[in-house]
Amino acid sequence: MADEPTTTTTLTELVAAEVVSTAIKDYLIDANVIIPRFEFASIAGRGTKSLAVPRWVKESAGVDITEGTEMDTEDLETLDVSITVAQVGVNREITDFAAETVNIGPQALFNFVMMDGVALCLEMAEDDGAAQFASLTGATVGTSGSDLTVANFVEALAKMRTINARGRYTACFDDQAAYDLLAAIAASTGTVFANASTDQSLLNARSDGVMGSLFGVECTVSNLTDTANTGADVVSAMWVDPASNPGHCPFTFVQLWGPRLKTNTNVDMPSWKGSTTMAYGVGTTHAAAGVKIVTDA
Repeated sequence: MADEPTTTTTLTELVAAEVVSTAIKDYLIDANVIIPRFEFASIAGRGTKSLAVPRWVKESAGVDITEGTEMDTEDLETLDVSITVAQVGVNREITDFAAETVNIGPQALFNFVMMDGVALCLEMAEDDGAAQFASLTGATVGTSGSDLTVANFVEALAKMRTINARGRYTACFDDQAAYDLLAAIAASTGTVFANASTDQSLLNARSDGVMGSLFGVECTVSNLTDTANTGADVVSAMWVDPASNPGHCPFTFVQLWGPRLKTNTNVDMPSWKGSTTMAYGVGTTHAAAGVKIVTDA
C-alpha cells in the first residue's frame, strides 16, 4: 500500500467545522442626538399619563398713555399643548438550553438582551422626535428637489433671529442633507471659510451623530428624519437648545418611565424572558420657535 498522508479528511471527527468568535460585531444604529436636545419633563408619580405645556400669549403692543386718562385693561392669556405618554417595548425569550450552549455564555447573552432592548426603545424615541421637525412654523428654508447649501444654512440661522428665538442654536440634519452641506462647504471658495477663526468644526470627522458646529450652531445628523413632498425631500430643523433657554425650545419630551428592565422565568419551557419597556411622549410645544429645513432627498 502506498504511503498516504494524514489529512483533515482522515481526522474529520477531530476537526471542528469552524470556531465562532466571541468578539461579536455590533449592528448599526442611529446615535441618540435628537431627544437629548428637547426640553425634558417627567410625570413619574404624578398620577397621570398626560402633560400640558403652557405658553404665554404676547399682546400686539403696549399703548400710549394720555395724562389723566385711564388705560384699557388687557387680558393676560396663555395657550397650551398636551402630550400623552404611550408605551414601547422589546421582549425576548431565551431557552435555558440556548443560554447554556452559546459560546459567549449565559451572562453575556443576558446582558446583550437587556442592552439591546434599551437601544431599540431609545431609537423609537429618536424616531418620534425626528417626526416633530415637520411641525415647525417659525419659517421654512430650502428648495424642494435641491441640495442643502451653505446659503440655506445661513438663511435658517437668520430666520431664527428674525422669529426672535433666543438661546444657543442647535440643528439636526437628515443624513443626505448633512452630506450636501459638507460637500458645499468643502467646495466653497468663499473668503469666510479661508479665515482660520471661522467656526466650521463640522468639517472635522466626528462620530456618534455629532457633526461639529458651523457659525456657532451645533450640528447633528440622523437617518430617522421624515420625508416630505411624497418622498422627494427630507426634513431637517434648527431650534433653541433647551439647556440655554427652555422657554424657547419648540419640542418637549415627556417621560413616565425610562428604559425599564424586567425578567421572568418560564419553568414549563424551561426558559427566561427579558423585556425592556419605556413610556414617553413627544410634542411640538412652541411651533413658531424653530425653523424647518426642507431639501432634496
